[in-house]
Amino acid sequence: MFIANAFQMQTLIDKPTAIQPKKTEIPFIVGPEIGRVTVQSTAAAEIKIGASALASRKFLTIRNPDIAVAVRIGPSGITEKTGYLLEPQETITIPLDETTPVSVYGRSTGYEVSLEVIES
Repeated sequence: MFIANAFQMQTLIDKPTAIQPKKTEIPFIVGPEIGRVTVQSTAAAEIKIGASALASRKFLTIRNPDIAVAVRIGPSGITEKTGYLLEPQETITIPLDETTPVSVYGRSTGYEVSLEVIES
């Protein structure tokens, strides 16, 4: 820990510096669709919000909020042993081509898991 001495404190008082506000821009958050998708180990479930297709979207963010069970992410033919393994408490962001509709599926490696999904 740093503690300023009297000379350093007087210098700061005599010559104050302007603090620039931090500006954070997140361009892809405009109009996201947010929801939950439940996946099970018995069959692959499409990961999308409601009836919307994954067209005209730039990103698909999926979070596995479960503390013990991993989920597989991939095409419709995924099994409990194929596809990308989304570990417990992990988040993945998939960039999408706005002009091409795609289907992303999820399948639990154990019991039922309710994934948190953001389409933007």
